[in-house]
Amino acid sequence: MEEVQEFRVGILGVGNMGAALARGMISRSIFDSESVMIFDLDQQKVDSIVADLGVRPAGGVSELVKSADLLILAAKPQAFEDLLTSLSPLVRPGQTVMSIAAGVTTASIEEALGEAVSVVRVMPNLPALVGEGISVYCRGSTATDADVERVAVVLDSVGESLEASEDLMDPVTALSGTGPAYIFHTMEAMIESGIEMGMSREIAERLVLQTVLGAAILANLSDADPATLRERVTSKGGTTEAAISHLSDNEYVRLVIDAILAARDRSSELGE
Repeated sequence: MEEVQEFRVGILGVGNMGAALARGMISRSIFDSESVMIFDLDQQKVDSIVADLGVRPAGGVSELVKSADLLILAAKPQAFEDLLTSLSPLVRPGQTVMSIAAGVTTASIEEALGEAVSVVRVMPNLPALVGEGISVYCRGSTATDADVERVAVVLDSVGESLEASEDLMDPVTALSGTGPAYIFHTMEAMIESGIEMGMSREIAERLVLQTVLGAAILANLSDADPATLRERVTSKGGTTEAAISHLSDNEYVRLVIDAILAARDRSSELGE
């Protein structure tokens, strides 16, 4: 990698992910507050983050783009076409444009902004809010190692990051980008089962949250893969076997896989 010099960051859109990136950069002292500028059409969001983190608010999109060496596009995919049109006359050679819009390809961004702009496409996920995210990035046709390193510096402030080829970005979106929702949905069902068995919601939630957290930490730290860990919990003729057998009889694994494939297909549609 080329050596990365200090750089300024502009975040366009401070919803959950844009705000998480800003908080990660400041809370981990990756950047000082003067090096980060934000803009959003929702002024209340901007005011809240500025008050909390001390980052600079931009008076408009033009000021934000002018100030940034790394411009983070954290708008929704449905708004991207109009956004890129408005950015086209503002971006300049030497800037790095980082997009976190699901399904939007580097080629389409390059076409809209011009080949002189380096584009890096990123898929983060919601645990970035607590510094435990996993982000995958791919580089556009003109992105250099220095561009990629700028992006990695930001992403590593909210968790882990790795590089992949762009043909994997829709699958990544379906697996890890959307993945926390699958876990939350399963947690909801587990909590409801506790309530159905006579527990208070408070006790059920506490049991489920700590069980999921503990299982994730164990899986992350263990040399064994998840299948082996599951087998270790599953005694022949026991309670776990009864539950797993019921899931298998109802094709649980196939159902989960098909759900993730549906998310992948939707990611691809969003880019069309």
